[in-house]
Amino acid sequence: MFYFYCLPALLLIARAQVTEESPKSTTMSVSDTTTETIKTMGPFSVDIWAIYVPDGIGNAVKVVWGGDKEPNNVNLTYGLYFGKDQDELKHPKVTTSNLNALVQDLEFCTRYDFAVTVLNQNEEIQVNPNTIRTIITGAERLAAPANLTVDLEPRAEPCLDIKWSAPCSTVVTPTGYVVSVLNKKTSKYKVFTLPKTKRSDLIYRLPVEYGDSYEIRISTTFPGSKAVGPLNYTVPQPLQPFKLKVTVNQDDYAFLIYWSEPFVPLSIGRYYYQVFVYPGQDLEAPYEKYYVTRPVMVYKGDIGEYSFCVNLATYDRKHVSQVTAPVYANLNGETYELNATFTETPDR
Repeated sequence: MFYFYCLPALLLIARAQVTEESPKSTTMSVSDTTTETIKTMGPFSVDIWAIYVPDGIGNAVKVVWGGDKEPNNVNLTYGLYFGKDQDELKHPKVTTSNLNALVQDLEFCTRYDFAVTVLNQNEEIQVNPNTIRTIITGAERLAAPANLTVDLEPRAEPCLDIKWSAPCSTVVTPTGYVVSVLNKKTSKYKVFTLPKTKRSDLIYRLPVEYGDSYEIRISTTFPGSKAVGPLNYTVPQPLQPFKLKVTVNQDDYAFLIYWSEPFVPLSIGRYYYQVFVYPGQDLEAPYEKYYVTRPVMVYKGDIGEYSFCVNLATYDRKHVSQVTAPVYANLNGETYELNATFTETPDR
């Protein structure tokens, strides 16, 4: 009788498989691991603890960062990188062993990026983008304020909301402002000095009279500072609509006319608006007139350009306001106020 034993054969097969696969395996030595680690080491970025524009120096930035000494107590050398926003920080512009630096003679009111690394002469320097800090420098002391605008508050006793911005969005030190107003109708000149503030957007409410014209300038309280302006504004007459605007819908060949409503006393009674439409810029041509109860109207005409103006009238016709200044618009999207007067004011 013959007996067959399968176990040795299985062991032999397994051994043969290991022998065939063993040449494909790789082994990393300790020295190789160390070499690989050294290659990935190099200058490391340092967190910036504080960054600010010093008082009184609008075009300087103070940078403070943290750092440690090497085991042998030798000071590390740091590289300070900076550049305008979106500039690539490739090379340090300042090297120091201190933990802070003051960078001067930058451009005013400009966005800068800053970063700090520990320098290593034997390695390529790379900045970690997560440690980059951004700051906007301050304004020049003599710089004029910006974005001067006015808005009318229609009331029984109207007011002008005079709005402006600081010379730079970064207000380093509290700044005072001077509001200068000339009433061109009465030739009276008024100056208002406002307290210092660190706000970047400001407003001053000025009581005015209907029908008067004003010339407005704004400057800071710093001696010799420049002013923004003049901005000229004429307050509308009583009951007169204002801020007439026209937008164009080129797809529908339509004009959207809208305006701001005046202050209307309750004693006036019921009223409506009249919209006058002139062909092109010819204010002496026959006009079309439309009646609306709300400060908006859509107009479609046969030609591609028109001039529009609006006034207010009561149902009993005892009160009819002056018309707004005419606004020209065409289907190409051009819109602007006409510097023109009516030889015959419509519907008076």
